[in-house]
Amino acid sequence: MDALLKELPMHQSLARMFAAVGQDGFWRSLVDALRLLVPLDNALVTLMQSGRVPTLLADFEFRAGTDEREGLADYCAGMYLLDPFYQAACAGIADGLHSLESVAPDQFQHSEYYLSYFRPVIGMGELQFFCTLDGVVLGLSLGRNTAFNAQEQGRLLCVRDWVLAAMRRHVQLLPPEGKVAPAAGDLLALLDRLDARLSERETETARLILQGFSSKAIAQRLGISPETVKVHRRNLYHKLGVSGHAELFARLLQPPPPTA
Repeated sequence: MDALLKELPMHQSLARMFAAVGQDGFWRSLVDALRLLVPLDNALVTLMQSGRVPTLLADFEFRAGTDEREGLADYCAGMYLLDPFYQAACAGIADGLHSLESVAPDQFQHSEYYLSYFRPVIGMGELQFFCTLDGVVLGLSLGRNTAFNAQEQGRLLCVRDWVLAAMRRHVQLLPPEGKVAPAAGDLLALLDRLDARLSERETETARLILQGFSSKAIAQRLGISPETVKVHRRNLYHKLGVSGHAELFARLLQPPPPTA
């Protein structure tokens, strides 16, 4: 009995969450229940589909004095194209609970995207619950300034099945317009916009550099030697007039030139 009484706040939170399925307060009640299991600094709910801008269904910021809205605007404007979880969703990731470490490229934490955007907005740790509905991936992102340890991930794995079931049911009860992602963007198209006459290999190399892949990993993915990757890297930097990864990232964020 004593053990059950200690868990009373969780039981009460679950009751509120299940009562909110299909209602406006569902995502907040679900996140509040998960916060009883692990500390969180932020949470974000998105619908993701290849070739489309993610649809934001809900976002929560629990850090005092922090406004995540500006970061989310950058995300929808194009930062999502470098998000490892978005890439994993587009590649057909299995339903479940996934860690940043399991989906990120080998040099992701050294990428300019991670240093300039991901770490300030999300933090050093992120986990996502993923489930697929009619070809669209529903993701619940849990972020914080420190990494999640094995014990914390284990707690969330224990509740994974009912979390995913509740997420699916809630979205199934939404009106049709709540399920449609807006039209699309593409990282290769953004690179083409730079109008630097990059070759196909140089463009692909630039994309993988921006996502956080090392030269060795790029070589493996493209089926070429690391020395050839270095040549492509050097050539694309020269054509774009940049000296390295940070300047390449900054060029990508520049607005397109006005049309005549």
